[in-house]
Order: sequence, then C-alpha cells, then structure tokens
Amino acid sequence: MKTHVLAFILVLATAGASAQTFYIDWTKPNPITGKPSIASHKRDGTIRNSNGKAKELYFRYDLSGINEKHTAQLCMTLCWFLFPGEDDPYLRPGQNLTETGTLPIYIDLSTNASEGNSTLKVTLFDKTDTTDALNFEAQFVITENTSVRDAQELGVTVGPVPTTDVLSVRGEELVHATMIGLYDANGELVRSFGSPQSSSASLPLTGLAAGSYRLVMTLKNGSMVGSPVAIVR
Repeated sequence: MKTHVLAFILVLATAGASAQTFYIDWTKPNPITGKPSIASHKRDGTIRNSNGKAKELYFRYDLSGINEKHTAQLCMTLCWFLFPGEDDPYLRPGQNLTETGTLPIYIDLSTNASEGNSTLKVTLFDKTDTTDALNFEAQFVITENTSVRDAQELGVTVGPVPTTDVLSVRGEELVHATMIGLYDANGELVRSFGSPQSSSASLPLTGLAAGSYRLVMTLKNGSMVGSPVAIVR
C-alpha cells in the first residue's frame, strides 16, 4: 500500500511533465447535451497506443464538478461507479493496452431526473511510468431546454449558402461556443469542429457530400443555436 501511495503522489507531482504515449479518439466533443428525462448520457471513445509499447493503465478522477444530483461511472473493459471522497487508483485492476491494441472508454452520467451541468475530470496513467499520463474532461449539460434557436437571433452569421469547401461563421457569441457540429439531413453528426475562441471561424467542408446540412453551436450556458448549410459540388 505504501508503494501505491508513493506512486500516486508521484503522478500528482509530475503531471506537468507528462510524456504521453497514448491518446483518445472521442466520438463526440464536449459538452454532451441531453434531457434529464433520459436516465443516462454517455461520452465514449477509444484509447489508442502511439509508441508500440504495452501499458497497464490506471485512472484517478475528480468529482468536484459533478452536479450533486448526478452520478457517474467510468468504463473500459470493466465499469466502476465513481464515489466522492478519497480514491486509490490501485484498488481497481489495471487495464492492458497492448503494443498495437486499443481500449474502449466511456463516461456514463446518470441524471436521476435532474437538470444541471456536470464535469468529470480524469487522469489516465501507465503504472510502469506514471509520467506517461493523459488528462481529459467529460462535460454534460442536462436541461429540458434543448431546442435549437436560429443563429441569426444572436447575431451569428453563417455563409456563404450554398458553399463548397469552406464555411465562414461570424458573431460575438461565437467566443462562447464550446462545441460546433455539422449534422446531415438525418440528424447524424458528420463533422465536429474545435471551439473557435474568437468571433470568427472558417470551417473546412472538404470531403463532405453535396446536400443539406445544419450547423449547430453549443454555448457555455448549454443553449444551442443553428443555421442551415447547403454544400454543392
């Protein structure tokens, strides 16, 4: 136990010197938005090895950003309910990431029929090299008001329409966007864009088929605005 405690302290002390050799491909960017009437919401992805050396992965977590009425679990090949209070990563079995393999990972947030925002902070690290670590957050915005307002109502312009390979988005509210996604006519997310951090952004559309789409931007307060997009080829 003492060895485990010392190793865990080392993780905390060397978090800034991470020699990260693995990464996660997420299916959707933060935040995940949903209604409290739905029992649970998930952020899922795939852990990938980038240096061809096998690893035994452990994790630690921070629940300080979780709404008091929400609960969460983290799953890889096994699932663990995440309890508040002191946590020892080594009480959970390590997860083997082979030389060329992958591991599934997802955060499952139970709403318990309650609105609110929740953020779970997680650090994944390799047991044999605790500086080989990856920090990530899973953010959830749980609200009954998930309707998408027209972007022009907030002064956000999207164009040109139709367009070919690049879409220009402008407006002061854009600095508050935490997620921008392009959805096809079936409501499927076909492309995610990073948070612009400015009042203008150019979004690449190369590789997408001609057709009708909808650009949806999620703001920090959980509200969403959208605008129709037409791609021609």
